[in-house]
Amino acid sequence: MNLAKNILAMLLVTGTLWGCSLSQEREAGKWFDLAGSDWQIQDIDGQPVEVDSEVTIRFAEEGRVYGNSSCNRYHGGWSAEGSQLEFSQMAATRMACPDNLMHQENRFLRLLGDVQNYRLEAGGRLVLETVNGTRITAVASDSEPE
Repeated sequence: MNLAKNILAMLLVTGTLWGCSLSQEREAGKWFDLAGSDWQIQDIDGQPVEVDSEVTIRFAEEGRVYGNSSCNRYHGGWSAEGSQLEFSQMAATRMACPDNLMHQENRFLRLLGDVQNYRLEAGGRLVLETVNGTRITAVASDSEPE
């Protein structure tokens, strides 16, 4: 009987520790659920977003993504498993705008199509990363940039 109690106690302690470790991983961004979140892009491949331009991304609950890419609106599909992220069937409107914003928009949309991973950094920044390490960083739309 004592052996059974000891085994049960060990299982409870192990389960508690495992649950705590999962909670810490979520806080570190490994398991962050993107669904329903809105982000303001701050940086595209190491370059800050142009002043007076808006680059956003919204991860809708039903696996749809949409936002503003500087001049135009875009939309498509998204799926995530663990820290892997994939965008699919992306489309955008094609209105003309100043050259600097068109350049930013083209760079953003090209990189977005190459994103393979994401994580949430300690300061609450979302990092989207391509296979070669190129990054797009964003903050939650309801927070102020640091």
